[in-house]
This record gives sequence, C-alpha cells and structure tokens, in this order.
Amino acid sequence: MADHHTPTPDGSGPAYRTAGPEDGDPLVLLTAPQDTAGDWAPVRDALARGRRIHAPDLSGPTGGGRPAPLVRDDLLGFLDALGLDRVDLVGHATGALVALLAAQAAPHRVVRLVLADLPPALPREPPAAPGRITAPTLVVNGAADAAGQVPDARMLAIAADGRPVHQAAPAEFATAVEAFLAEVPDSELARRWLAGSGITQTGESAWWDADPPACSLTADDVSDQMGWLVFDDEDLGLADRLRVALGLMDLLGAHPLLAGQIHMAHLGPRGPLPQDVLWDGYRRRLEAVRDHEAYPSSLWLDWFEDPGTAGTAFAAVLGDDRHLLLPGAPEPLVRRARRVLEHSGPVGWDAKAETYRAAARFPALHHAVFRAVLRSYHDLYGDLDPVQGLTLLDGLDLAPGTEHLAPLRRVLADGHRHHYASPQAWDAALDR
Repeated sequence: MADHHTPTPDGSGPAYRTAGPEDGDPLVLLTAPQDTAGDWAPVRDALARGRRIHAPDLSGPTGGGRPAPLVRDDLLGFLDALGLDRVDLVGHATGALVALLAAQAAPHRVVRLVLADLPPALPREPPAAPGRITAPTLVVNGAADAAGQVPDARMLAIAADGRPVHQAAPAEFATAVEAFLAEVPDSELARRWLAGSGITQTGESAWWDADPPACSLTADDVSDQMGWLVFDDEDLGLADRLRVALGLMDLLGAHPLLAGQIHMAHLGPRGPLPQDVLWDGYRRRLEAVRDHEAYPSSLWLDWFEDPGTAGTAFAAVLGDDRHLLLPGAPEPLVRRARRVLEHSGPVGWDAKAETYRAAARFPALHHAVFRAVLRSYHDLYGDLDPVQGLTLLDGLDLAPGTEHLAPLRRVLADGHRHHYASPQAWDAALDR
C-alpha cells in the first residue's frame, strides 16, 4: 500500500494510502481518528482484489479529537478532491460513525456501507436520521442500538475478544465484507443505466443531464424522460431490466412511468417477468424500516386495481405467507403485512378473506385489518362481503372512538357492500 499521497498538488488535506488496480471501483477505508490507515493491513490485500482502496489518515490537523460531523466534512472534501463521486465506505469504531454520518449527509455518494465495531452515537453527535441512510449496510459487531442508528442494516457478529474485528479475525471479516460488496443493489444498476445516458445524481433529489443542452433535472424530470425506456433496452436481459426499473423506483419514488411499465411489461409480449426478482423485490421493500411509498402505491394502483393480476399479486406479497402471522412473527413480516393490508381494498374478497382473518388473530395488525376493511368498502374498485367484514370488525381490539369505525359497522350491518353502489348509505350512517 503506497504511503503519503495527498489529495491536492499543494499537499493540503489528509495523507492517504492506496492499493489495488487503478481502474477498480473505489473503496474508502476509515479508521478511528486516533488510528492510522496502516491498521487495515490485515485485510488490505483481500479487500483490494479488483478494487481501488483509498485509506485516509483523518487524524492530526484534520481529525484528532474533533467532533465526528467535522471529520465527516473532511471525508466529503477528501472525496471531492480525488474526484470520487460514488464510493463504498468501510469504517471502524468512530471511523464507522464518520462513515455513517457521511452516508446520511450525502446518500447519493455511498454505494454500500460497512460499519465495524460501530459505537453508540455519542451524546454530542446528532443522531442519524433513519430515512436518510439509503445505502445497503452491513454492521459487524455493532453497538446494541446499531439497528436503531441504521435501519434495515444487515447485522453480523464475529468473535473478536474485544479487539478490532478486522485485526482479530481478518480472514472472516474480509470474506464477509467481500461477499457484501459483491452484491450490486438495484439502485446502483439504475444509476449506472442512467449514467449511460449522461444523467447523474448531484443531490438527494437533484440530477444533472450532461447531454446538450446540459441542464439540472428533478426526480420527476428523470422519470418523465427515462422511465418508459427501461424495458426497451435490448442490451439488458429481462431480469436486469426489471432490476433497473425497481432501482429507479428506489431512486425516484412513485411515478406512473416507472411502476406502470413493470406491470405492462409483465402482461406484454416479453412477459411474464421473472417471478423471483419481481415479488422478492416488492417483499423486501415492503419489509424495510424505511418507507418505500412507491411500492405499496404501485401494488394498489397497478396490480390490485387490475382484476387480472390482483389475486396473484396479493398472494405473492402476503397471502402465501398468512400462516406465518402468529405471535412472535418477525417485525419485517409485520411491516409488510401492515402495508399490504392497508392498500388491498381492490383485491377480490375471496382472494383476501383468509389473509384478513389470519391477520385479525395478530393484535399488532388489528388497526391494519380495520383499514383494509374500510378501504375495501370505500375504494372505487373495492370488494367486500358485509357479513364477513362485520364479523372481522367484531373481533378487533381497536381504540375507543376510532375514526370511521361506527359508520363502517352501520353500513355493513345494513348489508351494503360498497360505497359507490349506495353512496347515500355512508352519509346516513354518519348521521345516526
């Protein structure tokens, strides 16, 4: 590993060390400020296979005892000086905290994030905002509250006897990190696909189109311009086109040219789309702590409102797993169930009734079941059996005075199936 590089010709900025092929994907290694880049030596060669490592010494005049947010700013300046737009970050101890803060402040610049021996957030440090950590994250031997600091992180424990994990168990640590970094997120595939058309991200919701006439773009602009082209890209296999489309939804949010094209491609001459990629992609995002609003909206508007796909889609994202809705069910499954239930109004009653009953046996989902029944009545394409719906409501433990509960019970007791079939019934129930 070469020593004593500096990021600018005048020698300003932190010294840093490099390893690996110059054309490799950039990987930045961060130690605690009191340590040096040489501390990565036990795993350097393994991590440098196929990657260009940059290991700055964020100490002395640029680190020392300074607060982590200031060191984070040094790190972002370091990336700017080297022209590294997007990097993988691996941090150790308070270097992991600096990496976390960088991923929070500039999520569009971090491809993947590895946090080793992550300490609890210090009282003087601002807590990480859960919704801002968008990079896939691996936490190795993190603090007890690491999941709270980094929602949706993958947690891994490696025996280290209190020593730095990359020094105590270098082979095991390097193997885990290599495997994690080898996974290319859908959002990264989407970024690379956009970059092929000269479009790069410059901020959380800001983009730049380098093709003449060069101009700045919003997320909606990118969706309007590129969202309908993915499934026409003959350079990509069908599974990769689907992954790019899902990645664009991750990056750009809900937009009919993104979500709608997936549904149309599934039903079109190139379909059906690969089921594992399609539905596993939806399930993972529906289980995330981070709210990917594009996905429940897409289920509702594209898949559930189409009678030809509603039953199959509902089964894939929840119905086939209803037997798992038992006491002690994992929280990710509960999050998925809650989001699907609350958007499932248009699904045919026969396709969803058993799942509703299974969810009603799980107290944490009682309010979601109520919302599901309510939307089944009010949705323009909703479907509901009034007798069975009322029986479901009778078994739910809901807060006294739950809004809309009383009139919903009244219309169901009177045998009404749907708001739009008898719109006066709801108004009458509100007056009773």
